[in-house]
Amino acid sequence: MLVIFTCVGCKKSDNIDDLSTNLSDYEISIDLDIETKKVDVYQKVNYVNNTGAILKTIKFHLYPQFFTEGATDKVVSSTKLNNAYPNGMSYADFNVSRVLTNGNEKAVVYDGEFDAILCVNLDNSLMPEDSVCIEINFCFTLPNCEHRFGYGENTINLANFYPIACVYENDSFNTNGYHANGDPFYSDMANYSVNITTDSQYVVTATGVKTDEKTANNKKTTNFDASLVRDFALVLSDDFEVISEKVDDTTVEYYYFDDKTPDASLKAGVDSIKTFSKLFGEYPYETLSIVKTDFVYGGMEYPNLVMISQDIEYQDDYLNVIIHEIAHQWWYGIVGNDEYTYPWLDEALTEYSTILFYDYNEGYSFTHDQMVDISKSNYTLFISVYNDVLGDIDTSMRAVDLYNTEPEYTYCTYVKGVLMYESLYQLIGEDDFLDGLQTYFQNNKYTNATPSDLIDAFECASKQELSNFFDSWIKGKVVIR
Repeated sequence: MLVIFTCVGCKKSDNIDDLSTNLSDYEISIDLDIETKKVDVYQKVNYVNNTGAILKTIKFHLYPQFFTEGATDKVVSSTKLNNAYPNGMSYADFNVSRVLTNGNEKAVVYDGEFDAILCVNLDNSLMPEDSVCIEINFCFTLPNCEHRFGYGENTINLANFYPIACVYENDSFNTNGYHANGDPFYSDMANYSVNITTDSQYVVTATGVKTDEKTANNKKTTNFDASLVRDFALVLSDDFEVISEKVDDTTVEYYYFDDKTPDASLKAGVDSIKTFSKLFGEYPYETLSIVKTDFVYGGMEYPNLVMISQDIEYQDDYLNVIIHEIAHQWWYGIVGNDEYTYPWLDEALTEYSTILFYDYNEGYSFTHDQMVDISKSNYTLFISVYNDVLGDIDTSMRAVDLYNTEPEYTYCTYVKGVLMYESLYQLIGEDDFLDGLQTYFQNNKYTNATPSDLIDAFECASKQELSNFFDSWIKGKVVIR
């Protein structure tokens, strides 16, 4: 079979303003009552039909529904419940009170598990490249939950809190819901203008650039604008201290409480931006916020903002999480993917990118070889123990809902993913490996990529047929000893 490899892409700087035209625009106004943790929100979306299809309905994810008492699917695994809910189980209330399209009031129509999909039925068919104005009023009460959506002792985390348009593909909207495993999200690029009003003593950081802040009557309203991003998140605290440093055209800020070495944390962020911009492609945004939060897992990525858990005990591990989450700005943030169906596509690559970081930065406690050795040792031990207990284990790299346990998800997605990329690194060599990552980034930035896009990029760089290589790893055929 003749295989022809064609590489596309260039490395010149991107003009965000130009690239953000003809995208959907979200305008969100948030009123947060600190004492009651009740939040009232008005959202206006100028939805641009970039699907190529004629639409009669537009569907939105309502992720907060999975935090309500009626949701039987937990947002964390059973082993993490006590960590996520240190004060006992707590639930959100969530209600959409009004929907309008082009000024006409519509019935509020829910769909999916736990009413986690909002269906907006249009008055007229929406043709490709046309737009419709959708207004949504909704409110919720935050749960006392140290997670993406909730509050703890130190921070209030507002992520995945608003109706976000489902991705349209294969002639329908992708309505996969929430899952305790991984980051079960999937969205398109859009533009955001967001303001939040709350108590004046609270410091707010968010996706995008802070454009205005006004204080009156002990209340503060803060405005943020973000163009060409696939999600929007905020974190608030009355305990935050802030330090910052400029990297070329990007301001890196570190929001923290109770950190004895904040300069080291900020440096890890600065080094990450420099390293990944050099290795993969330029970071195109004006801001990046590193935010210490009350968070049940190690960390979580959002565009221009990463959450780092206050529960990480050792500084070396804390810095490693900062590096990992910032690598996600490239793999998930700029190059998107269906994190529900193909969690390994961004997570495994992000984890291996973290390992590559140590090749180019001295003074950190980890090395490339050390991290790979740890991954191999941990993975083989995991397989051995699970085989003894279960007799056999599915080692394929699969959708988040197809793993029986959180450890299966973690080891097959992250740890095995590291070993897969290390094997590829050794097979095609460092130069072709990095060329492949740069090709993947350049060809797929600001879009949603698929496994085929990743494989094509490495084949282009190495001039080798690699589909069988990836197939054997993804389907669990490879035996690791």
